[in-house]
Amino acid sequence: MKTLRLRLELDEATIHPMHAFVCRREEFSRSRLLHWNVGGDGTVSMIFHVNGTAPDAYAAALAEVESVAAHQVAVRGDESFYVYVRDDLRDADQRLLGTYRGDSLVIVPPVTYRADRSMLFTLVGTAEAVQAAVSETPDDVAVDVLSVRPYDAGAVDSLLRLTDRQRAAVRVAVDVGYYGARRAGSVAAVAEELGCSTATAAEHLRKAEAEIMSRVVDRRL
Repeated sequence: MKTLRLRLELDEATIHPMHAFVCRREEFSRSRLLHWNVGGDGTVSMIFHVNGTAPDAYAAALAEVESVAAHQVAVRGDESFYVYVRDDLRDADQRLLGTYRGDSLVIVPPVTYRADRSMLFTLVGTAEAVQAAVSETPDDVAVDVLSVRPYDAGAVDSLLRLTDRQRAAVRVAVDVGYYGARRAGSVAAVAEELGCSTATAAEHLRKAEAEIMSRVVDRRL
């Protein structure tokens, strides 16, 4: 299997109205499609995480989009919020998604919609299938292959790359408050729970943090 990281540049006919809305407004920087499910009636139910400071304006814009059948906004902070949307697929959506959800292909979330009118996502499938998908991308959509590599689940879920000991160290660190907002716990407390030296506990945490954070940055830039 192959893993491709793709960047698509969307023109006026292809871009979704809400993606275009984010691009026009300075209060927003990007949205990420986290989960989706295709219903039997042809609609798609989706959960987005939106980086932006104007959830009310976003909700008002959603209400004006003809294809949106239902929506709900959940605010969880000052700089971002979550959105549930049930949307009828437009012809442009059907055409684009049909290219990347064929046989032997899997789109790996999140799908990131950026303020420069581009979208980024990871595509996994057989070598023949991913090559065909890129070749069959509609002519009015510019596609840039950012990376190609053999499939590695650790590239999608960084926790799979951690050793059992590193995973245990992170779990204990969370339990003792080491990653709390005010850092109530210490490396020494982690070491005591693990039954190892402070230096060893610190090394486990450092390696785990390096793996997790490098993957987070790589997937979200």
